[in-house]
Amino acid sequence: MEVIRRPAAFDTYSGTFEATAAIDRRSSLMGAIDSSLRGIGQVILINNPVTGLIFVLGICLHWPWAAVLTLACAVVSTLVATMLHYDHESIRKGLYSFNGTLFGVLGAVFLLGEWAIHAVVISLFAAALSVPVMKITVEILVVKLDAPALTLTFALLGSLTLLLLPATANGRANLALLQPVTRSEAPTDPGLREQLTGPSVGLLEGLFHATFRGIGQVMLMDSVLVGVFIVLGIAAASRIGAVMAVLGSLAGALAGLGIGADGYSIYHGLWGYNGAVVAVGLFGVVLEVRRMTFVASIVAAAVSGLLYGALSQLMAPWGIVPLSFPLVLAILGTVFALRGLPDVIVPLGEHSTAETRRAYALERARR
Repeated sequence: MEVIRRPAAFDTYSGTFEATAAIDRRSSLMGAIDSSLRGIGQVILINNPVTGLIFVLGICLHWPWAAVLTLACAVVSTLVATMLHYDHESIRKGLYSFNGTLFGVLGAVFLLGEWAIHAVVISLFAAALSVPVMKITVEILVVKLDAPALTLTFALLGSLTLLLLPATANGRANLALLQPVTRSEAPTDPGLREQLTGPSVGLLEGLFHATFRGIGQVMLMDSVLVGVFIVLGIAAASRIGAVMAVLGSLAGALAGLGIGADGYSIYHGLWGYNGAVVAVGLFGVVLEVRRMTFVASIVAAAVSGLLYGALSQLMAPWGIVPLSFPLVLAILGTVFALRGLPDVIVPLGEHSTAETRRAYALERARR
């Protein structure tokens, strides 16, 4: 079997940030923090603690409460996985803490009361529970099907959490966000607009907001500022990945525009957040870097937007949102569809960044 040298120069302070790869040997506390920050980055399939730190900083500038809860849930997930003696390498890559990370922002958004103990307890409990559920997901998808586990744990457990919240006396769910919605027989208004019943904005302005709010919505934050920080965080690990996040979110928004979806939801990034993750996750992480995989990644990003629209209609009568179901379906569907092609799917243990995969390809070509 041919062995290709790892392009360590890129990965030391960018890529997968190998500079702190062994920090857990010097300090278990620093190892837990590093693993947790990597988990925050893994929300968008980036194994880099600097990426996670920039994500948290962006959220903090927009909403400090959400940032604190996000970081706390990531740390708790890491500690639970460690106490359960799960695979150490997987814990260090943040693979058992990214679902918990998302439960932090879920609690901040869907539970009433900032700095409230009930929100902390519910969010931390959900984050802790996500760890063994993730283990089950890994056994099914990774071990049995040789496919990435992604955020399927969060999609499933998060949906159940959203269904449960309004039924609890002490949960103080934000019912404005969790009320069942009746399908309207009237056609939607496709004009891109900030207010539900407000005037439309220009196409370029609307698409700018749709793209960067969409990237912010990856962390459930309806904010251009958070979207910009997420792009910067991705760029700290992968400049190609940062570009793909923008293109993926834009593709989802354009897919919504193309079918005449409601311009208010497009403007606020709901049609783009799945596409951002799909594009980053596929091109150079799950798939090799090629022209064909670039096209496949953008198409999958657009499809994830359409899946969001379809699943929104399916779930709205129960008062819940699709969360990350569209991106999971889009990425897994692409993986299974392209599995028959030679040298297209990156082996699960070798997921890194587009730059790293491109370096591998160039070195392989030189040989």
